[in-house]
Parts: sequence; C-alpha cells; structure tokens
Amino acid sequence: MNRLIAGICLSAALFLPGQINAEVVDRIVAVINDSVITMSELNAATAVAIDKLGIEGSSDPEKIKEVKGNILDSLIEQKLVKQAADKAGIDISEKEIDNAIEDIKRQNKLTQEQLLLALAESGLTQKEYREQLKEQIRQVKFINKEFRSKISIQMEDIEGYYRQNMKAFYSPARFRINLIFLPSDDSLNERLKLVSEGFAAGTDFKVLASQYSEGPAASQGGDLGYLKSGELDGWLEEAARGLKPGERSPAIERPEGVYFVQLTEYQERALRPLKDVEAQIHEKLFKKIMDEKFSFWLSEVKRYAHIEIRL
Repeated sequence: MNRLIAGICLSAALFLPGQINAEVVDRIVAVINDSVITMSELNAATAVAIDKLGIEGSSDPEKIKEVKGNILDSLIEQKLVKQAADKAGIDISEKEIDNAIEDIKRQNKLTQEQLLLALAESGLTQKEYREQLKEQIRQVKFINKEFRSKISIQMEDIEGYYRQNMKAFYSPARFRINLIFLPSDDSLNERLKLVSEGFAAGTDFKVLASQYSEGPAASQGGDLGYLKSGELDGWLEEAARGLKPGERSPAIERPEGVYFVQLTEYQERALRPLKDVEAQIHEKLFKKIMDEKFSFWLSEVKRYAHIEIRL
C-alpha cells in the first residue's frame, strides 16, 4: 500500500516546480483490463522518482531500469485501484479538490500565482490539474472506504502490544544545565579569574553567566533548558552526568575556550505510561492491519486481472 500511495504522491509531484519533462512517446507499455499505461506516463513518473526523491545511481542504466520497473508496478496498482473505485461509484466534490490544492500549496510553500506558473511550465491547464487531483483523491477515498472503516483496534490489543514492547516506550534521560562559556581570546585569563573569584565568593552561577558568558542563553543565566540524552555533545553530557543537581563542574578546557557546567535537574529514563502512548500504538497496529488487508486485496485483484506488460 505504501508503494501505491507513494505513486499517487508522485503523480501530484509531476506538476510542481522542477519537473523533468519526459519525452512523449505514444507507445503502450502495459495493459490492465480495459486501461493502458503509455511510455510517456512511465517516463514522466520515473523522472519524478529520480529527481524529486533523489534516487542514487540515477545515471546508471541498470538502476534506471530497476526504478522504471518499480514505478510501472506502482502505476499498474493505481490503475487497478482506479478501476475498483469506478466500480464502487466513488465521487469527489469540487470542495474536496479545492482543499487538496490548498494543502499542496501550503506543504510546498506556493502562492496561487506560483502554482499556476508551475502548471504552465508543466504544460497543464488548471482544469487538467484538477482532474488529475480528483482521480488521486478518489482512489485514496476508495481505499479508506474499503479498508479503513472495517478495521477495529481493541484496547486489549493496545495493552498487549504495550506489554510486549515496553523497551520502546522509555523516555530518554533529560538534563537541565546552566552553561558558562569563555572564548579563547585576549580576555580569557582575566574573565576566567573573575568567574573563579565569583564562585569562591558564593556568587550564583546564573549571575556569573549573565555577566561573563559568551555562550548560548547567557542573558538567561546560561540556562539551556531541558535536553535529552544524546542531544548534548558527548563531552558535555559526560560532564553533566558526573554532577548532582546543584553542583557545577570545574573549568573544562576545550580548543575554543573554557566551559563551566552546572546541573540543575536530572531525570532518569522512565517508562511512559500507557495513556501517553496509546494513540501511537493504535496508529501502529492500525497501519499494520491496513497494509495487510490492502496487500491481500491487491494480490487477489491482480490474480484475476488481465495484465500485459509490453516493455
């Protein structure tokens, strides 16, 4: 199903800036029941896959052949879904097409004028583009009607998945630290002395950070906020792990300057409660069942369809 949806998205991508215009070749490369796929369709979709998705080895003839074969499979699946949608009488309103266009403009940061320019560069009229979108939406709507509405995930399924996969639901450890950074310049020794004297006199870390630090969030006392394990540089996380809340490190010398770190709070990695991950598990289970049902349906449709490849 992912390949089919990707193919539908590729069709939409044909009409956005940067399209590689395929040479029009009026030759049928596949027959699917009473529908056909032309070489120009296949070339255009292949060009989009290589250009938009950044496929490696795009200059390799064998790689292009492989991509073209995968794209052809996807186009065949789209035709089969279209035929099923025709049979089911799925229809799309003008409002749904309008909403889809607004979504495309928003996702690609396009104004109406930029979209119209892109269509003109692609050799498409606005009417033709709307017809393309209408067909894509209709196919997705058919899939949702045929499969999504027939899937029910029970709470016991979610609880069972949670129990069996608890390791995946641990939140990472979190640090909250204050930081003082003194860059390696002519004033380093003087400022290092002032900071050290401040610590000796009991001056608050954040006050000293506000006065002398040239690191991030200096005006907020060097407070970096909450950071997850792995988001800190290795040496900085190691320094923070060696501290208890409220403690500060000695001077840490680095090529770029000198650092002081104060740990204000540390939260151990902890198991997230079921209620926090329930929606995530539901979506995962739903997608798994959806893919399985669609794959089975598609294999059965292919089994009885007349499919002729003429590449």
